[in-house]
Amino acid sequence: MEVQNTSRRDALKLGATLGAGLAIAGLASSAEAAVPGHPDESSFKPSKYKHSFDFKQQPLFVDNAGGTIAICDQTNFPVVTGNMAAVFLLVLKPGGLREPHWHPNAWEMDIVLSGKVELFVVNPDATVDTVTLEPGVIGFIPQGYAHSIKNKGTEDATIYVVFNNSAPDDIGLSTMLGGMPKDQFAQTFGVPNSTLASIPKPPGTLYVAPPVAS
Repeated sequence: MEVQNTSRRDALKLGATLGAGLAIAGLASSAEAAVPGHPDESSFKPSKYKHSFDFKQQPLFVDNAGGTIAICDQTNFPVVTGNMAAVFLLVLKPGGLREPHWHPNAWEMDIVLSGKVELFVVNPDATVDTVTLEPGVIGFIPQGYAHSIKNKGTEDATIYVVFNNSAPDDIGLSTMLGGMPKDQFAQTFGVPNSTLASIPKPPGTLYVAPPVAS
């Protein structure tokens, strides 16, 4: 009789242990599902934003004999809105010039993918820096500093131009020439107004200037 009672007690203990284990497992599973950050995957919805951008699918913002510019900013890549990020894809033909300009609301970082260019930067203390950029060498222009980029090589130069603003502003030399009276430029440089008479006023910002025949 003692052996039988012992077996019955062991069976009851085993049953109780298994039951408790199953109950704990069930509670743990329910708790995990309720913890923020562990949602049921079936509740996921498609994102309203695309997180990739294909420059090849975009119309060119600038396209002339000097080169091209394609833009990636908040106007065509909404996910960057409010995140202080934009990228331009700049291609300069041999002799092409990204005209002298500055960005009032953003710094700029130039990452060369192919080719070789010269970056010219004018600092507020009236000093100038001229550097050569090629793959593996980046350029940086602080916010508001005047600068230009010229391709002095014999092949196309391709550059990612990165900004810390999702809608970077651009004021170019052509913007100023087109928007201000020519006599102010003549007065600034101390030359007769007739000196600038032959220079046509651009209809808008050029961004990229074609090479000029020497």
